[in-house]
Amino acid sequence: MTGPHGAALTGIFATPLIEAKPDAAQGLIAPLKAAILARRDSHPGIARSNILGWHSDTMMLDWAGEPAGLLARTVVETCAGFTHDMGRRSGGEPRFEFGMDMWANISPAGASNQMHAHPSSLWSAVFYVDDGGDPDSGELVLLDPRFPMNRMTASDVALGERPADGAPLSQVHLKPEPGKLVIFPSWLMHSVRPHNGPGERISIAMNLPVRQVA
Repeated sequence: MTGPHGAALTGIFATPLIEAKPDAAQGLIAPLKAAILARRDSHPGIARSNILGWHSDTMMLDWAGEPAGLLARTVVETCAGFTHDMGRRSGGEPRFEFGMDMWANISPAGASNQMHAHPSSLWSAVFYVDDGGDPDSGELVLLDPRFPMNRMTASDVALGERPADGAPLSQVHLKPEPGKLVIFPSWLMHSVRPHNGPGERISIAMNLPVRQVA
């Protein structure tokens, strides 16, 4: 963008956001849904950021079988394509590898997730299994990490290019879509708006810490 006096506007320090509908994951939706519902029937779940709904333990790789393993590999491969070890010599052996924590969320009408982040990981991911019959509710909300400073300075003044009409100045909303994968930095604050559909929204969340190769 060029402004007055020939000044050039350049965007710097962008926050990476990955969205995909990987072919390898589309055939996993039905078996993953079956495994998640069976686990819900046999396990009380845990409380984390979820408000209402069911949140599994983080050991989904152990109880959801090969479909969970295939999804995990797909996510790791996707993240690896956008991750760069700046200290690795050309042709040298990898110095780091990704770990994987995976869990499931089942959200009936009215369920949501409060704003939070995931410490000790590099990437976080969401894979949507079922939108619960309402793709227009239960959006994933990503919060601009610079939000507090901008609001403290001037609450209704935006820097840079003019935002699109009606676009929120400090949030990005992503709608749930079965088979869709969303990946973002684990430090990014995020939440989930209330689900209003007639069925249960089912999603799988993942954290990818980076650990040194022995």
